[in-house]
Amino acid sequence: MCMIYSLGGVSGGHFNPAVTLAVVTSGRGKCSSRDGVAYTATQLLAGFAAGLVTKLFHAAGPNSEAKHLLQPGEGHSFIDAGLAEFFFTAV
Repeated sequence: MCMIYSLGGVSGGHFNPAVTLAVVTSGRGKCSSRDGVAYTATQLLAGFAAGLVTKLFHAAGPNSEAKHLLQPGEGHSFIDAGLAEFFFTAV
């Protein structure tokens, strides 16, 4: 919410597809469906590109043999991670 309040006037607050979906479906006329699809496609493409760049940098780095699995840390379950994600998304 802080990012939306502080930078929303500059970018419209479209920081991720969930925000864009909320703005388009709010019925307030702040973003057309056409613009919403363009924003969402751009956000997903940018996320994919960022992941690819990160992977390429990691492969070329000094710890390229290390495995970094996408899973909760030791001592935490997927339920713990899901609850934390839900809570911090709502904040």
